[in-house]
Amino acid sequence: MGRKEIADVPVDAVIYWVDGNDPQWQKEYMKYRYGEDYEGNQIKRYREWDNLQYIFRGIETFMPWVNRIFFVTWGHVPSWLNLEHPKLQVVKHSEYIPEAYLPTFSSRTIELNFHRIEGLSEHFLVVDDDCFVTRPMKKSDFFVGDKPRDMFMEYPVMCGGNVPVFSQSVCNNNNFIGKYYKRSEYKKRLRSKILSPKYGAYFFYNLIQYVMPYPHFFGVLTPHITLPYLKSAFEEMWETEEKELDFVCKQRFRDRNGMNIYIARMWNLMKGNFVPGNLLKAGKMIVIREDDDVIYEAIEKQKYKLLCLNDECRDEAFETVKEKIKLSFEKILPEKSSFEK
Repeated sequence: MGRKEIADVPVDAVIYWVDGNDPQWQKEYMKYRYGEDYEGNQIKRYREWDNLQYIFRGIETFMPWVNRIFFVTWGHVPSWLNLEHPKLQVVKHSEYIPEAYLPTFSSRTIELNFHRIEGLSEHFLVVDDDCFVTRPMKKSDFFVGDKPRDMFMEYPVMCGGNVPVFSQSVCNNNNFIGKYYKRSEYKKRLRSKILSPKYGAYFFYNLIQYVMPYPHFFGVLTPHITLPYLKSAFEEMWETEEKELDFVCKQRFRDRNGMNIYIARMWNLMKGNFVPGNLLKAGKMIVIREDDDVIYEAIEKQKYKLLCLNDECRDEAFETVKEKIKLSFEKILPEKSSFEK
């Protein structure tokens, strides 16, 4: 592939979002979760932080090379979103997720079917609705030629007993990948990519893990930030293990029995279809807690290129913290993007 061809590889972004304040969505959620007659309060997991516009501003300001944005939604859209924008495509769940899986309230089903989105490029970024870009990034930070820039860092996950849903899904991912890729085989085949100097100090961590005699795959580290994906990796997984993925997608709500989108990345890593790079230098996940000012400093001082804000804020502090986060984003991204009316 020549230089011009590399520059011309289109990279799309997929942003997926749900408006937890939408009464119609709440009604459908309650209907399937608890039954027709259930009367409950708003679901905390889906509460609205009202900062989605800063994701669009960040992409337009710091990643102007993004080809198109596919905005995946249950059906609602923010009132401020410019639906006429030529680079925006709103995609409802019903427009790409098979009918057998609908309606779904599981992020796993939404994510594991991204490859079915009509018009989505082979090369794309997945942008959770809590992930932000706060400094300039190049296309080559995510893709080098037609390969993702990625990091093969073996990372053991201890599982047992009463583990959280996320940890359980990581274990499920590892079991899925371990069925097809044996450690004794990929260690030899991927030696130069596992022990790459591009990882900086993490090279030594990898070296220690590499010499461990454990025979089975035990996991890789996956940073919770915006990551590059290949549509073909999803398609290959579905062709290989449709029964297992079908079972996961038929679970209407996220539970402990499924896998998440990271298996598509892990699948591609095991194939060796990537260019080594230190993802941990690019971004960071920060947990939102009401008594910690580290979030506001990270945003305002633009300490990271990519920032994920994980919600663990107490209900009583939610409104205050929400406004403080918005004020921090306003300091670095005060101008409306062309994706806003």
